[in-house]
Amino acid sequence: MRQGDLVNLLYQVVYSIKGICAKLDDDATVTDTDYEANVYTAIFNGSITDDKGNNLNNQVSTAVDRYFMITPTGLTNGALIELLYQIFDMVETLTEQLDADTGVADTDYEANCYTALFTWIVENCKGSQLGNGTTFYFRNGSENRKELVNLLYQIVNAIETLTEQLDADGTVTDTDYEALWFTATILMRVENSMGNVVGNSPTVAP
Repeated sequence: MRQGDLVNLLYQVVYSIKGICAKLDDDATVTDTDYEANVYTAIFNGSITDDKGNNLNNQVSTAVDRYFMITPTGLTNGALIELLYQIFDMVETLTEQLDADTGVADTDYEANCYTALFTWIVENCKGSQLGNGTTFYFRNGSENRKELVNLLYQIVNAIETLTEQLDADGTVTDTDYEALWFTATILMRVENSMGNVVGNSPTVAP
């Protein structure tokens, strides 16, 4: 796994989450209009630049000491763990809000897209933990490449599962969440240690 490919995938994941939230805010029958504010603006606290120069940057004023910067040639273990923690937080917050939204029919988004898939524990630099299992324990200074790839597989799987469920939800108006924010956005493939592959056409040759 090249560092540049890892950074590109992380960029695509955060960009996809942000896009899903913006689309939910605009969806005609979804009641809440603060998904992006609650899930992206209030949680994502860093800067990611992919190898094409695309950048996502957001600062949370109450967590300035946890702000990180990631580029294709600059990725520390501490920044990676912090971003993984924030991805866990964003997905959990998003799915919990969907379950509680009166304009969304299904009430098992968190169960399907977070609890069942995020079976790792991630600890940030403040000692806060998120996750739902004992698969592996990620914290600064503790990383395992096999488990990282397996986790990345499940993060991408969660985005596909979430967007597919939104498209099939009985009361959500739009039916192109998967097309826009998975198929057109996650442009890499991840193979886990069991040989399962998730994602879409890669942007670089293997």
